[in-house]
Amino acid sequence: MPKRTPRHEPLRLRFPLLWESTETPPGLREDLDRTDTEFGAKWRRHKTDRLAELQRHEDQLALVTARRELDDALPVLTQLGLLATGGEDLRSSATLTPVDSQSAEIVYRLTTLRLQPAVAVADHELGLVLDDLRQLDTDFLGHAIVREAICSLGKPTTYLVLGERHGGKTKQTVADRKRRLEGRLIELGGRRALSALCEALSSRLANSIKGPTLPTDDPFNQIALLPHEDEFPDVIDVVKVGLWLASAGRDDERRPGFQIQQDGSLTVR
Repeated sequence: MPKRTPRHEPLRLRFPLLWESTETPPGLREDLDRTDTEFGAKWRRHKTDRLAELQRHEDQLALVTARRELDDALPVLTQLGLLATGGEDLRSSATLTPVDSQSAEIVYRLTTLRLQPAVAVADHELGLVLDDLRQLDTDFLGHAIVREAICSLGKPTTYLVLGERHGGKTKQTVADRKRRLEGRLIELGGRRALSALCEALSSRLANSIKGPTLPTDDPFNQIALLPHEDEFPDVIDVVKVGLWLASAGRDDERRPGFQIQQDGSLTVR
C-alpha cells in the first residue's frame, strides 16, 4: 500500500523517483506537485485509482534502479566468488604473498577491486587481460619468445638458444618472430584492459637513482617473479607483459622492459 503523506505536503515526497525522472509525463508531474488535499479535490472518486497509477510508475522506476545496481554489483560479486574458490577469506587474501599461480590470481584479483568512489572492478580485470593475450594465437616458440626474450626480467635468452630448442630455427627466424610479436603486443596494449593494466602499474612505480622502480613488496612484483606453471598465457604473463608495455619512455616508443635488481626490486632497463 502506498505510504501516507501529510495532507499539506506535495505528493512528490511520496513518489521521489517519479518526480526526479525526466521522462515523467507533464500530467503526472502536475499531480505530484499537488498536496494530498489538492489531489483529492481534483480526482475525487478516482483518487484511489490515480494514486495506484502513480505507485505503479514509481515501482517500475525502483525496479530499473535495482537492476542497475545489481548489474554494477555483479562484476564485484564474481571476483569475490573467484577469490572464495581459492580457499581464502578476504582478510587472509589481503595479506597473502603469492607463491604459485593460484595464489597469484587471488592477489591480482584483489588489486582490481576498487572501493572508492563506489565498489567496482577495475578495467584490468584478469579475465579481460587474459582474453587479450590469447589473441596472440602463437605457438610454443612464440610463447618462449614472449616469456624469455621480450618480457624477461633477467638476461634474455638468445635467439640461437631459442631457435635450437624449437625445431632448429635460425637466429634470423627467431628475430623476425620477436619483432612481429612485439608489434602485436603493442597493438593489444592499446585495448582497454591492457591499457588500464599499464596505467595501474605505472602508478605503482617509484623514482630511484636507477630509474622507475617497482618495489620488492609490491604484489605485482611478487607475481612477476614467480615461475610459470600454466599454459600460456597465465597471470604471470599478464603482469610481465603489462610491465614491458609500461616500460616505454615518454619521448620514445621503445619498451626496454624491466630487470630484477639484487634487492628484488624491478627497474626499467
